Amino acid sequence: MTEPVGNASGAGNGVPPWEALRARLLDRAAGMRAAGDEAGGAVLHALVEEWWGEQRQWTETLCEALRANHEINNALVGVSGNVQLLLLSPAGQQPGVKERLQTILREAGRVERATRGMQETKARLGLASERPASGERNGNAAAQSG
Repeated sequence: MTEPVGNASGAGNGVPPWEALRARLLDRAAGMRAAGDEAGGAVLHALVEEWWGEQRQWTETLCEALRANHEINNALVGVSGNVQLLLLSPAGQQPGVKERLQTILREAGRVERATRGMQETKARLGLASERPASGERNGNAAAQSG
């Protein structure tokens, strides 16, 4: 039976539930060894560590994908702000132009709601504290400003 995310296994407090599962499985392997099942404990330990390596790689890939919401939201701020400025201008008051600009704002709102959902998913999975390395952030800022 699978446990829902956000239960006592650690999710919801910044700890992904699979970390608690790993700890329980490693404890079980140690218990097997202590009970005299050295081979069984060793096999379980090896399987858990193999899975853990795969899990870490999956988590890293997921975090990279979910980080996109930050970049998307930054772009939306620029798009929405410029569209709002255009709507205030004489050109933005022309009937055909005004409707198109309002469509852009409406669609930008849809994208913003979708990225908010991505952020909520990231938090529910206990991945909200994952951030790019400081050099990565600085590199992006330098690339954008240069």
